[in-house]
Amino acid sequence: MKRRSFLKLSTSAVCLSLVPVTSSADEPSEITKALSIQNSKVGDWVVTALLDGSLEISADKFANLTETEATQFLKDAYKSDGPVPTGVNAYVLRKDDRLVLVDAGGAGAFPRLGALKASLAAINISANQVTDVLLTHLHPDHVGGMLQDGKAVFNNAKVHVHQADIDFWTDQSKKAAAPKSAQVFFDLATSVVSAYKSNLKPFTSDVELLPGIKTRHLPGHTPGHSGYVVGSGSDQLLIWGDIVHVAAFQFPKPTASIGFDVDSAAAVKTRLSLFEEVATNRTRVAGMHLSFPGIGYVEKEVNGYEFKPADWTFSL
Repeated sequence: MKRRSFLKLSTSAVCLSLVPVTSSADEPSEITKALSIQNSKVGDWVVTALLDGSLEISADKFANLTETEATQFLKDAYKSDGPVPTGVNAYVLRKDDRLVLVDAGGAGAFPRLGALKASLAAINISANQVTDVLLTHLHPDHVGGMLQDGKAVFNNAKVHVHQADIDFWTDQSKKAAAPKSAQVFFDLATSVVSAYKSNLKPFTSDVELLPGIKTRHLPGHTPGHSGYVVGSGSDQLLIWGDIVHVAAFQFPKPTASIGFDVDSAAAVKTRLSLFEEVATNRTRVAGMHLSFPGIGYVEKEVNGYEFKPADWTFSL
């Protein structure tokens, strides 16, 4: 574990530590918005983007990003100074009798997450219908929704996750070496692995999990951090997980790394390589922390890169 990244910055990142949820996603807020749902077609799969909620991430959670740069990047993105609201997305993949969920949001882990349950219900999907859950990694905002009262939510689903993430987050010696504020990351990951033990299907290399869905190991943010490639050739979508946390910072400056990266150097290397690849190949991507629905393209600029959101799909 890199103490200069995850361990060091987790101590100062209390605002992103796990806290009890005091309100239900079903309770109306002062201003009520319609549920955020967006469908796209990729090969034989229908991909539905669902919004679980949002986090706020401030510039001081990033390494290799000066205050002057952060201020300018926010100005360029027409955002005000201060913590940046960042969405938490999940994706449902449907084809024939397979109903696949990519990440499960952070219900129970963060106060402004947990809308995924209502979003699934709005498209007539119950937890018991989910046949597979693909986890990009075992961080709380991606697996919090896997549990309710400590028990498995998706009882009939096979759960796919890279073995390296299981090994890391269930290692009690690594938990003991982490700051107390970071130990809850290990506790939740261990609880998820335990709750789904009989249905857990870890992978150790890039494989085709289902027809038309392949894994893509993208290490750095966590040891087993992985993306999922849906479709093939010119008609594909790379769901890349947490390659980017704050678009306003990390597209213009890909070397800016968030403090929750377990290995910040590896995360930067992965991001730089992947940006170059998807920009060159014009690959459609989806990200858990890109503005909803989080689907679009990466374009290379003179300095850095820019995210180009895909057009809204009206026909599905």
